Amino acid sequence: MENLEKTKFGKLLLNKQLLELYSSKWGELCSAILPIFEDDELDMKPSNPLLLSIDNEEKFNKSDIRVMVFGQETNGWGDPEYDADIQCVLNEYNNFYHSGNCYSYGGQFWNGVSRFQKMFAEKYPNKKIAYVWNNIVKIGKCSEKGCPPDYIYNVEKKYFSVIKDEIQILRPNVILFLTGPNYDSKIKDKLGEVASTALLPFGERELACISIPDVDFAFRTYHPNFLWRNDIESFFNAIIKEINIE
Repeated sequence: MENLEKTKFGKLLLNKQLLELYSSKWGELCSAILPIFEDDELDMKPSNPLLLSIDNEEKFNKSDIRVMVFGQETNGWGDPEYDADIQCVLNEYNNFYHSGNCYSYGGQFWNGVSRFQKMFAEKYPNKKIAYVWNNIVKIGKCSEKGCPPDYIYNVEKKYFSVIKDEIQILRPNVILFLTGPNYDSKIKDKLGEVASTALLPFGERELACISIPDVDFAFRTYHPNFLWRNDIESFFNAIIKEINIE
């Protein structure tokens, strides 16, 4: 990723790095996805992939703490027919996340993210905190909730393994996997064999510290659908207490 335009901070433009990453995978991904759409025996079709962007790179680069929050997978994403235009897919992220529409979307996931942001800001009232949303499964079902079938997920694993690169580009200080223990295999698919330990007083399935190279703090806990029924603030308090950033 060389010879890209630089910001006044002397850093490569993040969105250009992300676009170059996605573009490098796009042709093979589209070629691998097309047969799924053409096969009438495969009832479930894939969504467009979740592509990240930063709405204000200057603000993001100046932030004191960068947090990447992972969900599981999208519930549909964009046009139900696979969109071969990267910019159109990027616009889905901008229109949903950067616009703030995600918080009016409803559902416990975004309510949980909002609660974490509020609690984390209370610990660091004098620090600038930037957030980016991601999913551990980048290609979901075209129109339903839940993890996609293996014939879709295996295409993602083979042709669109980008999460390690996204982390390297965006350099989060904190990663929060709100994915639940049943998605731990997906985390290992994307990041390799990462070490995890229980964050006491919780068990490892409930709340785990995860070791990720070049990331100061990473945690995996349940999806907010579960957390809201089981004292969500106790989980978030344990995570936030563990995070110490000067």
